[in-house]
Amino acid sequence: MEKPFYNRKKNRKDGYDYSINANYFVTVVVQDRLCLFGDIVDGEMKLNQAGIAIDEAIRNLPEIYDMCLVPIYVVMPNHIHFIFTKLNEISLCEVLRRFKSYTTHLYIEGVKNKGWKNFHNRLWQHSYYDHIIRNQRSYDFISNYIYMNPQRWTKDDINPYHDTDADEIMKHVMELM
Repeated sequence: MEKPFYNRKKNRKDGYDYSINANYFVTVVVQDRLCLFGDIVDGEMKLNQAGIAIDEAIRNLPEIYDMCLVPIYVVMPNHIHFIFTKLNEISLCEVLRRFKSYTTHLYIEGVKNKGWKNFHNRLWQHSYYDHIIRNQRSYDFISNYIYMNPQRWTKDDINPYHDTDADEIMKHVMELM
């Protein structure tokens, strides 16, 4: 019996060269949306040891790989929002592959040696969300979105316990930009 073919939504923009130096809004999510990096308390992200290690990895990305700047980001309990400013020919996909590989290694070491919460099969979801930032208005809006993310946690659809889908609003706004 032949297996059914499932049409998976394309995440990348057709025909776009992701090795172009540009600003990109990116979201990476923990596999199974496990909350591994800390908790939101009174609208503020409180990083645990794992979250602090991930935060440090983000801050050190430009020095480690000489591939991008990360001017704005937030580590959430189970995902990260970034604005990447690419500075060389390495594609965005390669930047994220390296980031996921490096942070997975860090996290596995933390599980083994520091008692961090375990994860199932993989730390990060296979794919990621990206948006090419084309103008200052979009950059400012996304920067504010990232900054306000901890305050919207109870309404975030990446939160396994959210009460409404506030990020659906973000999708519609992004389509208008």
